[in-house]
Amino acid sequence: MGSALRRLYAWGLVRLYYEFAPFYDFVAMRISRGHWFLWGEAIIPFLVAPILELGCGTGHLQASLSRHGLRAIGLDRSPAMLLQARRRSLTLIQADSQAVPLRNGTIQTVVAIFPSPYIIAPATRAQIAQLLQPGGRLVVLLAAGKFNRARHPLWQSYADAGWQVSDPPLHINKTPLHVMIAIPPDASTP
Repeated sequence: MGSALRRLYAWGLVRLYYEFAPFYDFVAMRISRGHWFLWGEAIIPFLVAPILELGCGTGHLQASLSRHGLRAIGLDRSPAMLLQARRRSLTLIQADSQAVPLRNGTIQTVVAIFPSPYIIAPATRAQIAQLLQPGGRLVVLLAAGKFNRARHPLWQSYADAGWQVSDPPLHINKTPLHVMIAIPPDASTP
């Protein structure tokens, strides 16, 4: 993707997260051909409470986690997205992923679904590692469909930082889902 096209795409995403947040679910469902929320629910078996969802958006995963009896907190920077999410969950925090207002070592799983580039930032990675309990992990739904994980910068950035990174096989309606499970370096060694 050319740099001008990348900038236009990033600009459009920002608009969707803020001014056009009420249309986010519609756009997500159109892009995914109606599978967006099924894909998110497919990763629930990999999650252990307490859970922190980075970039919780309009709150669909938060609602699913609640239905499964899993204690979770949703975090998003966008007040417009959180306004939509409050229809589905009340355990929400407006904050940046690099400055999460929770005590260190209080989260078993940090999860993100189709995250924006914020998750690649070293400061986000450091914040996630601090929040995780011993044995905790990061679970990210990277992509759906044909995909080369080696080309995803998130996978490489966490692996290069010493995290133990794996990708369990997962399919929904014959669509391969690419999940990254990452364990911080201090937790991955016996």
